[in-house]
Amino acid sequence: MSKFFINKYIKLFLASILLISVSSLVQAKNNPPDRNDPPPRPTFESLDLNQDGDIHFDEFSSHELPHGDHQTIFDAIDTNNNGVISNDEFTNHKPPQPQKRKEN
Repeated sequence: MSKFFINKYIKLFLASILLISVSSLVQAKNNPPDRNDPPPRPTFESLDLNQDGDIHFDEFSSHELPHGDHQTIFDAIDTNNNGVISNDEFTNHKPPQPQKRKEN
C-alpha cells in the first residue's frame, strides 16, 4: 500500500470517530433526564419571588414539589420557626435522601 492510501484511511478513520463522538453528544443532550434522577433543587433566589431576602410560605407554596406537602417541608426548613426561610436555613437544609433498595 502506498503512503497516500494509508493517510487517506487514517483521515477516514479519524473523521468517523469524530462523527460518532459528536452524534453521541447531540443524542445525550436531546434525551430527557432519567426518570429516576431527582429534579434539580431550586435556588434561593428563584423561590424568593419578592426578593426581600426571605422566603415566605406563599412564595414557597407557589412552586411544585416532587413529593411531600408544602407546609411540612416549609416547617422542616424553617428551623427557627419564625415563619420565613432565610438564606442560611435554605442553604443548610439537606433534603432527605431516598432509601436505597437492598439488592438480593
